[in-house]
Amino acid sequence: MGRRIRSDRPRIIGSLDERILLYIAAREVLDLMPSIHPELDIDIEALNHIKLGFLREPCKNWGYCSYSNNSRGYATEFQERNKTHRILISRVHMNEDLVEFIRTLHHEFLHAILGSSEGHGDIFTMHELRFAEFADRIARVVDLYILN
Repeated sequence: MGRRIRSDRPRIIGSLDERILLYIAAREVLDLMPSIHPELDIDIEALNHIKLGFLREPCKNWGYCSYSNNSRGYATEFQERNKTHRILISRVHMNEDLVEFIRTLHHEFLHAILGSSEGHGDIFTMHELRFAEFADRIARVVDLYILN
């Protein structure tokens, strides 16, 4: 049985600079996660293997975290330790608002850490609020890349 190929909205890979920006920001967010959320069991090694990319355009969401599904072939190297298949970010929003893009990356990584059952519940909200002060700092680091 073949898979349906989407033709209404093309897959977006972004420019090389956009992809580098995504990965630099993701690295900065992941590096801070254990110190921002010390009580969470954060498996950085597993999170390092999540696929990162951009949402199809046009898109309404800023980001999306999808979970692995063995039956659909979404296996990842650390699937037994982290059920996240990929994190996709809006390329358009990334280029419009660097701080919100970084907050969105943290938001999606938080989904990956807490799992699909937490959703946007109280625990998720508490942890998400902790990141606000760090987004500006990461934006300055990422901005240095853009300026060079």
